[in-house]
Amino acid sequence: MISRNSRARVASLILFTAFCLVRVPAQAITAVDSGLGGTNTISGTILPPNGGRMERRISVRLQTMTTGDRVTSTDDFGKFAFIGVPNGDYTIVIEKEKEFEPSTTRVSVIQPRGMPSQNYSLNIRLSLKSEKLAKSSVINVDLANVPKPALDLYNKAVELRNNGDHVGAIEQLNAAIAAYPDFMLAYNEMGVQYFAIGQLEKADAALKMALKKDPKAYMPMMNRGMVLYTMKRYAEAEPVLRSALAIKDGEAIPHYFLGHTLAYLGKFDEAEKHLAASIKLGGAQMREAHRLLAIIYGSRGDKKSEIASLEAYLLLVPSAPDAEQLNQLIAKLKTGH
Repeated sequence: MISRNSRARVASLILFTAFCLVRVPAQAITAVDSGLGGTNTISGTILPPNGGRMERRISVRLQTMTTGDRVTSTDDFGKFAFIGVPNGDYTIVIEKEKEFEPSTTRVSVIQPRGMPSQNYSLNIRLSLKSEKLAKSSVINVDLANVPKPALDLYNKAVELRNNGDHVGAIEQLNAAIAAYPDFMLAYNEMGVQYFAIGQLEKADAALKMALKKDPKAYMPMMNRGMVLYTMKRYAEAEPVLRSALAIKDGEAIPHYFLGHTLAYLGKFDEAEKHLAASIKLGGAQMREAHRLLAIIYGSRGDKKSEIASLEAYLLLVPSAPDAEQLNQLIAKLKTGH
């Protein structure tokens, strides 16, 4: 059992790192600038059905609502990246591979005002195509039944958001919802926009409405978990993040936020498991997970693991503001002084 003092140490040392995810090194991936005017990155690795290495190039499309699609290809190991991505909802589409089924992966990008850029890292495993199935087109089922007037208002909101006009986007989303009250994606997008301008209570209300329309929708579930975490309502965030994880267990982000939330709640053993899972799934993007793991190991007196986590963190963030102090701590742990 970890003492109350150790819990206080964790609470005092955890930096607010909810969105501090590093970019993948440019030389490691085939990247394309989305040209959408943002600063975030959507990157990932395409895996064959057996989960091994792809070992050839795959065409990847970033699907947007209003500004057209962007296309790139992976490197020879299945890695790709779209840079310059603003807040919003996107779909990663893979549909031109003869032996694989079409694949769509939804990504919701959130960068609150004043927070650094993020890298949303994906692992996408393809499925072999069944010869019995007819060729199908990619359809956004969340938009399939939306009336055109509401969809036009939604698209206008996305356009305004891409231009940095969050308030204008919210106005258009309100109009879209008035035209179509069951518009789950509009409520989700409204939550994202309120989050972006720091109005967290309104963000939470909008995301709750999105989940009322579709209780099993991953994006509003994950977004609400992030909002509650940011509001420091950790006891409320925990079940929401668990629900998001139940929908997409293979995503690094829910493991990452759930790990942080559990640490704040003093549930360090389980926090360790989710932080380790986020690192396994997200790799270098989960840099802050190493730092929190070091704190957890330190509270247990596990110096070997604490040193390893601190060194892993500094390898990814050598220019951290407190890098000198962390290096001094490592030296003290190694010498026992």
